[in-house]
Amino acid sequence: MPAVTPYTIIDEDELFAELKQIRSQGYAFNREENLERLNAVGVPVRDPNDGVLGAMSVSGPSHRFKGQYFEQEIPDFMLGLANEIELNLAYPR
Repeated sequence: MPAVTPYTIIDEDELFAELKQIRSQGYAFNREENLERLNAVGVPVRDPNDGVLGAMSVSGPSHRFKGQYFEQEIPDFMLGLANEIELNLAYPR
C-alpha cells in the first residue's frame, strides 16, 4: 500500500487493527493520512436493518481539529447528526 503522506497507514496489520477499532467505535478518524495538516471524522448513515446507506464526514485543519474536540466532541456531534438522518428516513413525516 503506497503512502500518500508520512501518516498514511501502510502496514496491513495496522490497517486491520484500525478497521476493527472503527467498527467497534462506529466512526473513523483521518489523521493527516491523505493530506498533511488536514484531519477528518467520518460516520456511517444506516438503514433500519443496520445496512449502510451512505456516510458523512467533516474535515478541518489539524491545528484546530485536535485534542478532546477532535477525539470526542466532533465524533459525538457527527453520530448525533447521522442518528437524526436515520430516524427521519425510518419515520418520514
